[in-house]
Amino acid sequence: MQKFTILGITLYDYGVREALRNTDRFLGSGGLNTVAYISSAQIARASRDEELKESVEQLDMTVCTEPDLLEAAGIAARSRIREIDEKVYLRELLRKLSRNRNSVYLLADTQPDLEVLEDLIQEYQGNLYIRGHGTYEAFGRQPERLVNELNDVVPDAVISRMPWPMDIVLMKEYGQYVNARLWVSLPYGAVSWVQNPSFWARLKRKFHYRLFEKRVQEYNSKETGAK
Repeated sequence: MQKFTILGITLYDYGVREALRNTDRFLGSGGLNTVAYISSAQIARASRDEELKESVEQLDMTVCTEPDLLEAAGIAARSRIREIDEKVYLRELLRKLSRNRNSVYLLADTQPDLEVLEDLIQEYQGNLYIRGHGTYEAFGRQPERLVNELNDVVPDAVISRMPWPMDIVLMKEYGQYVNARLWVSLPYGAVSWVQNPSFWARLKRKFHYRLFEKRVQEYNSKETGAK
């Protein structure tokens, strides 16, 4: 585990083995534990919103969608870049849930989003024990109705894919009322993840990384000048 601060937000990076040990601990706990995939764009947004920043820092564990956060923080080991690129934690998490026969509830914002999430789960692990699924739209986007649904189903884990930061905020404000042990937020923008990014995908990532790196450098210079 490595602790780092970027754009004023404190985060912790876990290698896959340690992240899976955390997951075992979460699944064996008595309360809800929250895990979310995060990107540099989301961190940049959270850095400008104090409540959102607090929501991110209160997550029990974060997983990088891309290596750029670690690269900007100067802690991107080659092995971690591979784990992130190949989505090793997600694959092993779903394999673990399947092997242990943990019950899962799939949550999305709308019905088309739910269908995308179901396809994504099928791509990674086709024999999960899906105890229920639903959309926030169907609950009138009323958190209390969603919480009631989850507590009726009582899944071991909730896997959500919603426009950011919708599920992050739900975790923070209503997670204490949810009778589940694990809630994992998947990135909304990622539809089909490939294990080996193409040349163009790598080029696009490098471009976005340069923009993010510039923002981090400007932030650090400003902070240094203010001291």
